Amino acid sequence: MKTFAKRSLLMVLAVTCVVSCGPDIDPEGGKEVVTPGQKPENVPSYDNLAAYDVLNSYVDRTVSPDFKLGAAVTVSNFLKMTMEYKTITANFDEMTAGNAMKQSSILRNNGTMDFTQVRNFINAAEHAGMTVYGHTLAWHSQQSDEYLNGLIKGQRVDVPAGTGEYVLFETDFNGGSSPFNGWGNNSTRDVTGGVFKVSNPSVTENDWDVQFARDFDESFESGQRYRLTFRIKGSSSGTLGAGMQIVDGYRSAGEFPDIAFDTQWKDVEVECSCTAGGGNRLIFSLGNFAGDIHIDDFKFSAVGLDYSYSNPTAAEKKQILTDAMDRWIKAMMEVTATKVSAWDAVNEAISSRDTDGDGFYELESGAWGSSDNFYWQDYLGSEDYVRIVIAKARKYYAEYGGTAPLRLFINDYNLESDWDDNKKLRSLIHWIGIWESDGVTKIDGIGTQMHISCYADPNTQKSKENHVVNMLKLMAATGKLVKISELDMGYVDRNGNTVATVDVTDAQLREMADFYDFIVRKYMEIVPPAQQYGITQWCPTDAPGALGTGWRGGEPVGLWDLNYNRKYAYAGFANGLMGD
Repeated sequence: MKTFAKRSLLMVLAVTCVVSCGPDIDPEGGKEVVTPGQKPENVPSYDNLAAYDVLNSYVDRTVSPDFKLGAAVTVSNFLKMTMEYKTITANFDEMTAGNAMKQSSILRNNGTMDFTQVRNFINAAEHAGMTVYGHTLAWHSQQSDEYLNGLIKGQRVDVPAGTGEYVLFETDFNGGSSPFNGWGNNSTRDVTGGVFKVSNPSVTENDWDVQFARDFDESFESGQRYRLTFRIKGSSSGTLGAGMQIVDGYRSAGEFPDIAFDTQWKDVEVECSCTAGGGNRLIFSLGNFAGDIHIDDFKFSAVGLDYSYSNPTAAEKKQILTDAMDRWIKAMMEVTATKVSAWDAVNEAISSRDTDGDGFYELESGAWGSSDNFYWQDYLGSEDYVRIVIAKARKYYAEYGGTAPLRLFINDYNLESDWDDNKKLRSLIHWIGIWESDGVTKIDGIGTQMHISCYADPNTQKSKENHVVNMLKLMAATGKLVKISELDMGYVDRNGNTVATVDVTDAQLREMADFYDFIVRKYMEIVPPAQQYGITQWCPTDAPGALGTGWRGGEPVGLWDLNYNRKYAYAGFANGLMGD
């Protein structure tokens, strides 16, 4: 009852309306006559949400003729043509599919592709008079990693029984970042000078109180023998535990013999059998040792097989995956070229690590990233990765009948970040310069995701606002198209806690609306009209579920509530579009 009462109060305060239609215009009934696209003159904007027109009517097309007001959609829901369909088609110009156009939604593990939902989506958009923004041709996440990893595994070859080896993971740590996660007792993990170092400040009660680990996509095979080989030394003598684990329940799937070490480098080779199915974590325990452990030249493999793999060279893997990228982009353009002319060509390429000290972040990499991802750049190269995607997109767009100018964006998040003074954006601009230095590659625009929060602390909020302005100025200075690609907003209280939708106050909702107004207004002011691609609201409605679930679950991130009633944020967004 408490939750229901609070929601009811907010709905009354907001005087909300369903936005699939415009406001009632009835002078005799005492309702204000509102010229479409104009802000109500005599009523405080946040207190008469019903007086607003549909959102895209507030874009001044005489000043910004090419501006697209976009929204992200769940394609399966959109195609049902229920309330989401009505709201989106009434208020926006363009749609971005949340997941349906990503590789993992289309490319199966056997290499076949299914574009049925993509075709249905772009046809429905065309029928509604809307455009589709393509998201995304290349990303390290939501790729068909099982299929792609299978391509570069090499050809399976028979060998004398018991002599075969299949390498699951191997590294010399020269990439500069840790490939292991870890936890416990304020321990740390890093890579310095091509050597992995884990540091434990003190001995703990249990060995497993301090651990580092790596997870794998494929499960270890029960009964199969596995081998660890690496070099190790410590700041003093000690032992390191190692084993295989089933993550669900943290159950053992096999234990290697304890690994003894001292202050001199020592070569290690230990084996054990997998004792249970379902394990996919290689885990090390060091709670009984205080100090530093150094590890180098690491390899984890299945051994004693009657087969092996041909192990393609780096150049061969690059060619195999270039061909795979070619096949993927060709198939996508065959389906979309005549109807989709703007794309996130590459998504989230920039990391938050400056391991070489040049002042710019490197690209994301499997050297420190999740094993659930597939890092194309590790195989295609940091310079060639984006160049290959751009070239193939332009080639097949033209071959399959694309006639509108093709706009290819690099899309990333935390470009507005204040904790690194917009360093991620500066790094992206730096990399764009590298990618375009070949004189052939042309990147049309930059997308900034802006999954942000409004902060109750005024100093924090002011810093966030200043860095939004810095971001827009830096992006505009590139001369490229500027797109706010995935805007949504939560709220953080003075204690640093995320506020749930069921707890958000009327005053906090108004602050969020003010921040929407600020962001949209600054975009329209700072970005020249010729560079204004547009703004896409990533969460049209508040997110369902509880905090910590799904995408920003339980947060008040939408312009509408879950019943498609307008929120103050709707008015803030509209006010920002109108400007002064």
